[in-house]
Amino acid sequence: MTRINKVLELMAKLTVDSVIIKDVTTIRYLTGFTGDSSLFYLDRQQGVLITDGRYTQQAKNELKLFKVLEYTPVNANSIWETAAALAKKAGAQVVGFDGAWYSYNDYVTLQELLGEIPMESMDFSSIRMIKDKKELELLLKAASIADEAFVELLDDIRPGRTERSLAGRLEYYMRAHGSEKNSFDTIVASGVRSALPHGMASDKVVEIGDFITFDFGAVYRGYHSDMTRTVALGMANSWQKEIYTIVEEAQLKGMKAAQVGMTGRELDEIVRKVITDCGYGDYYVHGTGHGVRLEIHEMPNINKRGETVLQTGMIFTIEPGIYIPGKGGVRIEDTVVLTDEGARALNGVKKQLIEIV
Repeated sequence: MTRINKVLELMAKLTVDSVIIKDVTTIRYLTGFTGDSSLFYLDRQQGVLITDGRYTQQAKNELKLFKVLEYTPVNANSIWETAAALAKKAGAQVVGFDGAWYSYNDYVTLQELLGEIPMESMDFSSIRMIKDKKELELLLKAASIADEAFVELLDDIRPGRTERSLAGRLEYYMRAHGSEKNSFDTIVASGVRSALPHGMASDKVVEIGDFITFDFGAVYRGYHSDMTRTVALGMANSWQKEIYTIVEEAQLKGMKAAQVGMTGRELDEIVRKVITDCGYGDYYVHGTGHGVRLEIHEMPNINKRGETVLQTGMIFTIEPGIYIPGKGGVRIEDTVVLTDEGARALNGVKKQLIEIV
């Protein structure tokens, strides 16, 4: 089923005649357009990208199957007037919209322009959960860029450097290997700060005896990677080895247990049980994973609320952690693709504890 057919099927299910999509990620997924400040109009007869003169030529170059309609921004509502006119001309009885991405003002403006035509909020996140072959290739490339950059960084990790400088080097290496940008603000947290699950890189100097957690990702042609590795600067001590081994065991358990037909919640329970059974359940303070694609956090959720049934072709992270305040922490994360045979990691950097001496 093509991407557009997935939307048309959802429209038919909700008895929607036309849709007006604002989210740039969904627009890119459906059309290939990489700009912003545009709308995508779709009904059963046509798809139209509505944009202004800044993006007209770009859109014509990038869109192969859809029309490009340039509107003249004579007032703040010009783009909405253009979209509403298309829906009215098509005789739409119900107009769908991606409500999670509309501001209240967007909604009110469009509803006023549509008059008596009702609007139906739609969630398009589900149509992106199953990856096609092309998407998997792009995600693999993004993961390989991050892999290569991290391996290169390992030679630069030494006492006296700051977390911020290490983050900068890692980001430089990802760019050098072909990343468009970072998937998110790179996390580098060392020593006691490694107990902060989202500890942004700071001016703290890394020291012998520190755990250093790196959570980072590259973007390739819009698709994101996401990986976390925790290393020891110097030889790891007994408590560091203990919690690292537990997290590694939990992560590997999740990799082996993931299968088609289970829910995200069930997978989370399996991973979480390993850590809880070892006495560290109170120090595992986040979910086990999330989907990754054109956005860094997408469906499905692999956590206590994850009711989505996992299917072949879904891509998500498995990232358990233990975080002990005032002492330190560990997280190990792979992005995986779910196949009929189970989960396969997209990234290849080894998970065994790396001690930098």
